[in-house]
Amino acid sequence: MRFLVVTGTRPWAATGGARRVRAASEALARLGTVDLVVFFRSDGAPSLESDPPVGLFRKILLLEDAYGNDRNRASLEEALPRWNAGESYDVIWYDRERLWHIASGLVEGKAVVDVDDLEDVILERWLRLGRSPEGSLLDAPELEAQQSEIDRLRAGHAEVAAAADMLVFTSELDSAKFAFPNSTVVPNTYLREEGTRQGRQGLALDEGGTILFQGWHEWPPNVDAATWFVEDILPRIRERCPQARLLLVGKPSQTVRELGSAPGVDVVGEVPRMRPYLDRADVMIAPLRVGGGTRIKILEGFASGVPVVSTSIGCEGLGTEDGVHLRIADDAEAFAHSVAQLLVDRDLRRALATRAGVLYEKQYTPQAANEAIRQLVEQMTA
Repeated sequence: MRFLVVTGTRPWAATGGARRVRAASEALARLGTVDLVVFFRSDGAPSLESDPPVGLFRKILLLEDAYGNDRNRASLEEALPRWNAGESYDVIWYDRERLWHIASGLVEGKAVVDVDDLEDVILERWLRLGRSPEGSLLDAPELEAQQSEIDRLRAGHAEVAAAADMLVFTSELDSAKFAFPNSTVVPNTYLREEGTRQGRQGLALDEGGTILFQGWHEWPPNVDAATWFVEDILPRIRERCPQARLLLVGKPSQTVRELGSAPGVDVVGEVPRMRPYLDRADVMIAPLRVGGGTRIKILEGFASGVPVVSTSIGCEGLGTEDGVHLRIADDAEAFAHSVAQLLVDRDLRRALATRAGVLYEKQYTPQAANEAIRQLVEQMTA
C-alpha cells in the first residue's frame, strides 16, 4: 500500500507535535511505503541544512510555509505535478485540519484528518480565564469575538468531518465530545529509551528535590502554566521544602526567561536530550489551565519512572486516576501540597511511578498507535 503524510511539522524534530506525526508515519511505514509533504516554517526554526530530513519516507516534498492556506495551496498545486506525477495513494494522512484545507483534493486517496490540536477547546478555556492566547485580559467585545471564533472553529470540525473519510482524535473523551460517526482514536504514545531508570531511589528532606516542567515554553498554555506555577505554587512548596528547585526545560518565551529570576527557578532552555533531566527529576508537573488533546510529556514521565502532578486539564483523556497513577490538583494550594508531599515521601513517589508505568505499558507504548492505525487502514481500504 502507498501512503502520503501532509504536515506542517518536521516529523524528525523533538517537539510533541512532531512525535505524533512521526509515530503515525512509522505506523504507516509498517504497512507500505510513505511519502511526505512538509510545509516547514523557517521563522525561529533551524535551517534545513542544519536539520535535514530523516525518517522512513520514500520521498519528501519540502515547501516553505507561506503563512496562509491559499498561498500554501497555490505552491503545492505548482509543485505536485513534478513531484508526484499523478500518482494516487491508498490513504492520505493530513496532520491537522489546516493541512486538509491546504491539500485536500489535490491527490487521489482516502482522507484521514488528525484533529488532535482542538483549537476551539483551547480558546474556550482561555475564555474561562477571561484571557486571550497572548495572556491579556479580555474586555466585553473581545470576549464576544473570542466566542465567535470558537463557534467558527467548531463549524470547521463539522465541515471537515462531512468531507473527509475519517477523523482521528487522541482520546475517547475527545471523540465522544464531537460524536462524528466517521471518527476513531489513535492515542499519543511515547517510546521509552533504553536504560531508563525507574524512579529516584531516595531524597532527604534537606535536599529539597527537583521539579521538572518540560515542553515548548513558547506555546501560550505552557507559558501560562509556568507563570502560574512559579508565581502561585512554587513559593508554597518552598515553605515546606526550602531547597526545592524547578527546572523549566524547552525553548522559552521572553516571559518564561524572566521567570528565572524567581527563587528556586532554573530556565534551562532547549536541550539535545531529555534523559539527563528526567534522571534528575523527583517530580514532573503539568500545571496546565488551558489545553486540548493529550499530553505526551505525562506519558514521558510515566515511562521514565517519574511521579507526576497535574491539573485535570493537563492529564485529561489519559484514563488516569488521582492517587493511583498521579496526583491531580486544580488550585494552587492543593497542587503545592501534592508536589511537596511527593518530594518528602519516597514510598509514595515509588508507588505512583510503578502504577503509572503499568498504565503506560498497557496503553501508551508505540505498539498502541501501530495497532490503532493498522485497524484504521484495514477499515478504510477493505
